[in-house]
Amino acid sequence: MATHDADPRNVDSDDVEKSSRAPSSSRPLIDSARNEWQSHSHSHIAHPPSSNDAHNTPQGMQMIQSLASAPRFRRYVIIYPAILFLGLLGWWIAVTPRLQEQRSLLFSLDPASKDKFGGWFGTNSPPRFDYLIQIRNLDQALVPLALPEGDKDQSQRRRRLIVIGDVHGCKDELLQLLKKVSFAPADGDHLIFAGDLISKGPDSPGVVDLARKHSASCVRGNHEDRSLLLRHQLVASNTLDKEDADDGSFTAKEQRERALARSLNEEQARWLETCPVILDVGSIPGMGHVVVAHAGLVPGVELEKQDPATVMNMRVIDLDTHVPSWDGKGVKWVKIFNKHQSLIASKNKASSDNVSQTMTVIYGHDADSSLSIRPYTKGLDSGCVKGGKLTAMIIEDGGKQNIVQVKCRDYRKEK
Repeated sequence: MATHDADPRNVDSDDVEKSSRAPSSSRPLIDSARNEWQSHSHSHIAHPPSSNDAHNTPQGMQMIQSLASAPRFRRYVIIYPAILFLGLLGWWIAVTPRLQEQRSLLFSLDPASKDKFGGWFGTNSPPRFDYLIQIRNLDQALVPLALPEGDKDQSQRRRRLIVIGDVHGCKDELLQLLKKVSFAPADGDHLIFAGDLISKGPDSPGVVDLARKHSASCVRGNHEDRSLLLRHQLVASNTLDKEDADDGSFTAKEQRERALARSLNEEQARWLETCPVILDVGSIPGMGHVVVAHAGLVPGVELEKQDPATVMNMRVIDLDTHVPSWDGKGVKWVKIFNKHQSLIASKNKASSDNVSQTMTVIYGHDADSSLSIRPYTKGLDSGCVKGGKLTAMIIEDGGKQNIVQVKCRDYRKEK
């Protein structure tokens, strides 16, 4: 029997009517398509959950799943804990030691702790030494004045104190510094040296002569103290004008010290002996009670009871006993001194009464810390003789402060 090809034009109308009445499929037409991309789709595309699964999952769990699947959430899970860890690490490294130090300082300065350690250093008067002046008061005619509010005419009120750190015999640099600060004694300028004018550098006698020429004030540093004591020994042994025998009796350092003591003439040595251990400058606006000491002061001890040897040499203080030393156990004296003065200032502010005036110490000696300006301590030794800088602090009327420096040669390389 012959087979006839189906012709769409010959489709029975009943069939068309039946197909039109047949219910339409709920699946989209795309699901009926077959193509190359669809044959691998199951391996690349995750099928979304069915409506029944989504309906059965609690809404809170759906939100958690949605949040966890977000790329931004995964980044935050890594970043925020890392930030928290770094913050805690920084607090432990940087902040915790400071808080511990503050607690130790407060405990050290608490009067109740004095009995626990049997008293503090400096409660007794120190011994008196020959050839040494404990305190000298600066002439108040040289101290900068307070400026009344609204006083615009300051032409007749110019006073400047120029306090200079450790010179150590560097006369050329001292001359440069005086030129840079426009030093003018006739116009109201006054020089103060914070000790160690001599030793180590090339021209110690020349520095002393320059200070004497300008009628400067000074304090006794550890190097002046050593040279003057040696000079007295040489005079007592009648060997001041004699050279030491080169027989190995003295170390190289001792030979240099003895040579320096011999290089000073009588006038220069006598002028150095007039330099006190502590120079009491007096009250300066904005600075309180100002004193100059070569190395430092023990807080809470009267100026008259400060031990001269420690005032000329100290670097640290034991927090328990308040015993100062050059290189022993303890914290730097400037930390405990500034804390002590800040407590006095807070107490005065709370009581609105100047029960005890705060004190500011200007000092040298500590070249390792170099220039160190804090609220109640001003360290001016910036290592000139070692190739650092020579520093001057200028204090003007009204208590205005300014720092001026000049660069120095390294004289250690020229020995």
